[in-house]
Amino acid sequence: MKFSFEVETELTPEQIWPYYAEVNNWYKWEDDLQKISLEGAFETGTTGEMTLDGQPPMAFTLTSVKTNEYFTDETTIPHAGTISFHHELERLGEKTCIRHSVEFKAAHHKENVKDSQFLLGIFSDVPASVFALIKAVR
Repeated sequence: MKFSFEVETELTPEQIWPYYAEVNNWYKWEDDLQKISLEGAFETGTTGEMTLDGQPPMAFTLTSVKTNEYFTDETTIPHAGTISFHHELERLGEKTCIRHSVEFKAAHHKENVKDSQFLLGIFSDVPASVFALIKAVR
């Protein structure tokens, strides 16, 4: 299951991308981020760790990266499933569509209402993060 939020901006993908590719810039648009590290270049397969408010440190992997277009980071929660955070930049003529999505795949059961509530809790700050990203880039 997946929740998505998108908004158009006059900013270009090239202006926005450095705020993705340099993880220290994530503090500028992720209000609940306490700590983040990346063990290598911002490319597919690189791993890292992040800590969010009220959460233990979480390992993540960049599962797909295409400069100025998209990246996905994925976290596996033991005995629960996998959470994927998709970040996409789509050029629309003179504008760019910024799309952030959060996806959950349960490990050992069919997704259900409880899973959707869990995912909604994770997703709830995504719109604010996208607007904070736009503000930081400007």
